[in-house]
Amino acid sequence: MTTTTPQDTRLSAEEIGYLTAGPGRAAEAALARLIDNGAVRVSRGALVSAVRRGDQDAGTSLERQILGQLRAAVRFELVVQTAAHSSEAQLLHRQLHLRKLMQPPRRRGESRWVFPVLAVVLLLLGVLVSPVLLLGVPVAVLLFLWLRGRGPVTRAGRQALLQATAHDRVHAVALHGFCGKLDGRPVAELFDLSQDVVRRLPRKQPRKSSSDGSGSGCGSAASCGSCGSGCGGNGCGSSGSSCSSGGGCGGGCGGGGGD
Repeated sequence: MTTTTPQDTRLSAEEIGYLTAGPGRAAEAALARLIDNGAVRVSRGALVSAVRRGDQDAGTSLERQILGQLRAAVRFELVVQTAAHSSEAQLLHRQLHLRKLMQPPRRRGESRWVFPVLAVVLLLLGVLVSPVLLLGVPVAVLLFLWLRGRGPVTRAGRQALLQATAHDRVHAVALHGFCGKLDGRPVAELFDLSQDVVRRLPRKQPRKSSSDGSGSGCGSAASCGSCGSGCGGNGCGSSGSSCSSGGGCGGGCGGGGGD
């Protein structure tokens, strides 16, 4: 199933996952789809195995990448992390850029607050001393806006995420992760998975721009740390500047900023 914004921007579960928490969450969504359609199974010992040989059950390139890993049983968290660092995840990232749903993030400048003060000083001097100094006011304001930084998700991407809902268990994973909760219920339980299976996924706090359900979830790119026993709270995200494959989402642990 897909979700649609008023501008008819259609997002798959993998795309919702990537915009929400980076390539790891996209990989979780792809794995969730494969579990959902019976293509793979997960043992109580956290081993993932393919039900059938080949990739005929895959609907996306990321799903095919996951099935390609499963010539033998692989640990749950390794399946997700390998997919998150794959060329298929990088391709998904580039496609989101081409659709103008993502952009290169820009770090917030530490000295940005100098420019509002400078603008006020120039305004006063322009009124009291020389009107020529007023020309510097818009320049100082523009520099402040530039240095405030921006997140990797564009305004269009955030608008698309506002329409995303956890209307099925695959989209629940895309928005909240296997470690997350939906209406107080662990998302893992929707797939009959125990916390012992999903707890090794690295933690990630979801972006607030994606709505539906309660909040905590886990990202899964790079080895940013263990989910721990509760899988909640803040943690390391899937970022172009830190843990992602292909310049992904969020500056280490956060949500998207301005455009």
